[in-house]
Amino acid sequence: MGRYGSGQAVRRIEDAALLAGRGLYAGDATLPGQTWLVFVRSPHPHARIGAIDVSAARAMPGVLAIFSGAELAAAGVKPIPGGGLPRADGSPCASPPRRALAHEVVRYVGEPVVAVVAESREGAREAAESVMIDYEPLPAVVDTLQAVRPGAPVICPEAPDNISAETRYGDAKATAAAFESAVHTVSIDVENQRLAPSPIEPRSVLAAFDEKGGRLTMRLSTQMPTAVREGLAAAIPGLTSKNVRVVVGDVGGGFGMKTGCYPEDIAVGYAALKVKRPVKWVAERIEEFLSAVHGRDSVSRAELALDR
Repeated sequence: MGRYGSGQAVRRIEDAALLAGRGLYAGDATLPGQTWLVFVRSPHPHARIGAIDVSAARAMPGVLAIFSGAELAAAGVKPIPGGGLPRADGSPCASPPRRALAHEVVRYVGEPVVAVVAESREGAREAAESVMIDYEPLPAVVDTLQAVRPGAPVICPEAPDNISAETRYGDAKATAAAFESAVHTVSIDVENQRLAPSPIEPRSVLAAFDEKGGRLTMRLSTQMPTAVREGLAAAIPGLTSKNVRVVVGDVGGGFGMKTGCYPEDIAVGYAALKVKRPVKWVAERIEEFLSAVHGRDSVSRAELALDR
């Protein structure tokens, strides 16, 4: 550990190329015939999705495709697998399905609902702004303590108490007896801060599908390319870990948030398969913040993200 453990100085080998302008970040990469994807995101912390009208957006020049959560679900695109510690009663870890695009219900502000693909980023943005979505707002809860109190709004039926998982260690009876026999006891409330990593480089995805070879290539700003590959193969029908390639160049910071497969990664990969052209998405700063908060806080959601 003294020689190879965490915290040891590591000589940097990338500086010469970066200082000379020879670096390649995901947001800088381009491909011939590249298209752009922009998401329409939920303005509600919790709501039922009603009618989605994309007629105006579809008629705009340069728009190539528009996808909804219902379409992806019908096509067999699966949610990102959950998992983790079991609940207190021994049942599996419970959490809402995390889909590439929300289907039927949105559960946090900024959840992707519709994806628009167009010839240019500006065209995709304009078309996304013309998408009309009817929402039926549902009760929401932000504070963690309020979320586990009786009568709190339920995030998913599998966890009616809003507790995703719970675990205990040691001898509960012996511990209780020790407190009962103690001369003095001290009680303290410990509040865990909400984390929102903010690297210099936003998340970015460039997907291209080779029809002849049957291979999907994804260039991402990620810290875990293998996990992204496995996540894509598990979510999108017809893909396996053998026909998905994830390429990572330079990464402008991650701090633990550029790990695993995100909903946007699946949506961009699926769009590339459908439009049969390269598809690129680069996160706006507010998208970056919302994804980070949601990814790190599975009980209390990102409803306050826009205010921060």
